Amino acid sequence: MAIALAFTIIIGLCGCGFFYILAKLRAAQNEINFSREEKKKSEEKINFLQQKNLDFEKQNELLKQEQNFLEKQKQDWTKDKETMLFQLSHELMKKNNEQQNQISLQQQENIRKVTENLFKNFENVTAKMVSLNDEVKKSSETINLTRQALLTPGAAGRTAEITLENILKNSGLKEKADLNAVGDYVLQSHFSGLSSASEQESKRPDAILFFPNDQISIIDSKSSPHFLDLEVARQAGDLEQEKIILAKIKDAFRKHLESLKRKDYAKFLFEELRSKNAGDYRIMIIMFLQTEKMMEIVRETDANFEQRALEAGVVVASPIGLINFLSQARVVIDRVKQEKNIEDLKIEVRKLLDNVAMIFKESKELGKALNKASGMHSKMTKSLNRGVYSAMKNIAELGIEGKKSAEVKLLEEYDVNDEGSEE
Repeated sequence: MAIALAFTIIIGLCGCGFFYILAKLRAAQNEINFSREEKKKSEEKINFLQQKNLDFEKQNELLKQEQNFLEKQKQDWTKDKETMLFQLSHELMKKNNEQQNQISLQQQENIRKVTENLFKNFENVTAKMVSLNDEVKKSSETINLTRQALLTPGAAGRTAEITLENILKNSGLKEKADLNAVGDYVLQSHFSGLSSASEQESKRPDAILFFPNDQISIIDSKSSPHFLDLEVARQAGDLEQEKIILAKIKDAFRKHLESLKRKDYAKFLFEELRSKNAGDYRIMIIMFLQTEKMMEIVRETDANFEQRALEAGVVVASPIGLINFLSQARVVIDRVKQEKNIEDLKIEVRKLLDNVAMIFKESKELGKALNKASGMHSKMTKSLNRGVYSAMKNIAELGIEGKKSAEVKLLEEYDVNDEGSEE
């Protein structure tokens, strides 16, 4: 029993050992297979690396060959570069020498031209300086003459007249060629010749402005040579001389005002126009000062001058005041002309209506005459158709016929109502 048990145990142990050994063999076989596969992979890697090494060696050989070629080219290029640099340096030196020679010649030519131009300009400047000096002398003489002219009463008055003429010509009003022409104003230079101009000069205003309904504005420009002296004194700061000149200006304009009051412009207009009595005109006198500065100075010298002038029937006006007055005058004149044109238009319309009525009347008579003529024509047509045409037809049937008898046709007859036409 014990032996059998032992034998069984031994057999069991042997079986276990066999299976253990078998398992180990299988594990060893697997490791061997794995090692073989690893070896195979390693051999493949070794072969790949060997192939790469061969490729690297070939590439290295090619690079060495290329390096040798590049070194050879470098040596050749170095030789060519030295040759080219030498040639280029030689060419540059040659061109530089040629350019320097050309520049030297050009500089010499430019220096010669600049020198010639400098001398010519110097001569021109010298001549212009001489001419300028002469012109300065002439200008100085002209200024002195102008100053002397403005210092005379006649010249000062003439400058005021020129200013007045310019304002009137730019006012939009129509200038008269003479006193009897059509227009709104007339200048002194266009007055009809007086028999004795020297005797009548004091009566002649600088301009006359004509309003409708025999209203007339007499414009007389006034000035004084003392205004220029006043400016000189003020620039010099001479107060005493300024006071003396202001007193002269005050006295001069008071005399101007008295002169305007004494002038009989109504009589002058009667003598010139010879169309109305002197009392038929309503006259307004305007004293014109050519600058606003003159107006300020006159007010400074005599604060009541304008009021005194109004009381004497004289209006004192500066350029701005005169321009405003002329603008209002233009409006008034245009409005009166429009009203007059309306009246003339009414008269012409009445004439037109009378002519239209006459045409209607004459057309009625003409219609009657035409109707009567139509009636006579109708009667004659019927007579020809019934008498002459029938006779011609009968004669033709008898064998007697003219060359143009066949062309004769009956005339077209119209019925005319004589009674209706007469109505």
